[in-house]
Amino acid sequence: MLIISLVDRNRLRFAGFEVGDSSSDTFRRLWDKLKAQTLNFVCTDGNPVYTEVLGEDADLKHVVTKSETCLVESYNSVLRYYLARLHRKTKCYSKSEKMLRLSICLFLHKKYNLYS
Repeated sequence: MLIISLVDRNRLRFAGFEVGDSSSDTFRRLWDKLKAQTLNFVCTDGNPVYTEVLGEDADLKHVVTKSETCLVESYNSVLRYYLARLHRKTKCYSKSEKMLRLSICLFLHKKYNLYS
């Protein structure tokens, strides 16, 4: 399972996440939740899935650079630190996508008062 997370750089907080596989459908589900918001630009790494989905929005500035994704990587590190099911090389892992999604929502609610 893959977790795609978005971070609002202006407010320094999680903007959303989606759990799924590495296909464009997973990112499209996340993007459909957030594209109603006013966004000036989006920074991603060079993953072709992001380019495929974001390329459909001609008004959005899509910046492809690894140097602008350090904040989201930092937040991903926080998730791995606090949630044992995201630790690497352990026996604690999510067998269910639903439980992984609920664990992340619970963590974000407790730590950042999101998803209440």
